Amino acid sequence: MLARVLLVVLALTQGACALRVATPASTAVVSRAAVSMAFPSIEDARSLTSEEIELEIFNAKKELFELRKQVKTRQPVKPHLFTHTKRRIGQLQTLLSQRAA
Repeated sequence: MLARVLLVVLALTQGACALRVATPASTAVVSRAAVSMAFPSIEDARSLTSEEIELEIFNAKKELFELRKQVKTRQPVKPHLFTHTKRRIGQLQTLLSQRAA
């Protein structure tokens, strides 16, 4: 008890940088591998026609624009969606160019 009072007094006299109080470590540990998000797969797009792929590319670009707009207007945004959307656009464009060749 006396040690805590001494720590508080010491922290108040030294400023905010000394206000770190050690807390016991949490017992719940989550494995990083268990929380992985899956990237969009190209397998579901292989069955689409070229016109449907172009429409999907348009929709993905529109979604990317909306994500960028959310960032600029300081709205909450999930940053992983940028990676997923860009990857999806690349996959669809690759699929479209492979069909043209």
